[in-house]
Amino acid sequence: MIRRIKISLFSKIHVLSHGRNQSIHSLYQIMNTKRNLSLNLAAAIAVSLFFLAGCGGAGDQKANEEAADSINKELSLSPEAVNLLYKMPTPFEVTMLLEEAKAGYIFDITNPVENVGKYMTEKSKAINLGVYSADLAYSATYNHIDNTNQFLGCTGKLADDLGIAGIYHPNLVEKVKSYDNNKDSLVNLVSGIFLATNDFLSKNNRNQVGVYIATGAFVEGLYLASSLNIVAENNRDITAIIYKQLYNYDQLMSILDLYQNDTAMKSLYDEMLKLKPAFTDFGLAPGTKLDPQQINGINDVIAGVRNALIQ
Repeated sequence: MIRRIKISLFSKIHVLSHGRNQSIHSLYQIMNTKRNLSLNLAAAIAVSLFFLAGCGGAGDQKANEEAADSINKELSLSPEAVNLLYKMPTPFEVTMLLEEAKAGYIFDITNPVENVGKYMTEKSKAINLGVYSADLAYSATYNHIDNTNQFLGCTGKLADDLGIAGIYHPNLVEKVKSYDNNKDSLVNLVSGIFLATNDFLSKNNRNQVGVYIATGAFVEGLYLASSLNIVAENNRDITAIIYKQLYNYDQLMSILDLYQNDTAMKSLYDEMLKLKPAFTDFGLAPGTKLDPQQINGINDVIAGVRNALIQ
């Protein structure tokens, strides 16, 4: 059932500041600058994560062996398609822009952590690893340490279930706590986890799992933005963020289209097609201030797809 944002949620909003009327030109500059900065800093962190992860031992080997059947069934993607998949932006592209747009932090719009135990199939686990990754980025961006550790627990469990071994090591929780007053270090740590996960999937030919994760992360990021747009005092900035995701949506759909002969992937492609009206039917455009009916219409479309993925 679609969760609607109610007025009572205002009590849970921690508004970081109240800047208004940022120009769309400045917003797009922030988009490019933030993403490049995040990726550059994260690369260094990813290297250190792999050194830490090298002590996995027999447990990691067992996890990889259990994933062998899935690996053997992988569709062989072209180098161009693989490059496109792993060049998809991390969830931080959206969450950092939301922070710049002065959007608030609302824990209640994230996927409940108690849902993690109900995902039983490889598909649902991988999709929701992506969903929780976006929630993890959201909490890290806003420096909410307790929520960050909750989502680390969710992503770590699902990654282990999927045989993505050696990335979520035991000292991560304590490391996150040590970054309580250092948001940049926290964001870099989480960015490193995302990059290390992509590297593992690419090197082990787990591209289909990678597609599932990328899809879940994309949809959750879009849902966070559209939900926050409902309560935004000035929705121009967040509307521009949502519009910017049309390019990423088209890229993701081109990858999903390659899997049309796979039943599970075909059903995901069909579900993702339902997102298209959010970009085309409600007047979404850069610099546009939407009315409440348009904002709610966009959110309803996105929430419908998102809730289908997390159920």
